[in-house]
Amino acid sequence: MKGIRQLLEIVVRKEIDLVVKKVMKRFDEEILDKEDPDDPARPSVCRDEFEQFVRKTILDNLKITDTSVEIGVGDDRKLGFGEELDEDTTSCLKIIGTIIQGISGIYVLVTDDMTGQPEGRFGKAFIMPVEQYRLEAPSKGWDPNKPIWRFSGFPGIPDFFAGLDLKELVKKIVESMGEALKK
Repeated sequence: MKGIRQLLEIVVRKEIDLVVKKVMKRFDEEILDKEDPDDPARPSVCRDEFEQFVRKTILDNLKITDTSVEIGVGDDRKLGFGEELDEDTTSCLKIIGTIIQGISGIYVLVTDDMTGQPEGRFGKAFIMPVEQYRLEAPSKGWDPNKPIWRFSGFPGIPDFFAGLDLKELVKKIVESMGEALKK
């Protein structure tokens, strides 16, 4: 029979999607409903990549002993929360990290359709401070009353990865461990 730690690790790894689903539910509820549908860098475009990131960081940060399971979620360097940004951080993770940290200021989304040339990180748009936008809009033929970018002034979600309800995971672990130990 395998050792307790080995069994526990097998069970936790098998059920890790329960944690991923909790994080992604929070992402959908607290971030996606605020995005602008015409923003080419909207978080929904990055959802799959963020879900892969969450799964990988959980698996990379698992600490299992004979008596405990510690689950870490996220990576401060990859999301830009630490002193320095990981050089391999993708544009999508930078965007999501920025939103989670919060966005100060009020902006308008300027698209490549408006300027007639590639703009911003994805070549489709960039944000401009509303005051600057309102000054430039008339001379550039832009709608001076274009709505404010929806993430403007977003306070962030500093506890985004904290306080997840893991009762379902604990229940699955206990059930699976009980079954494995009976064998």
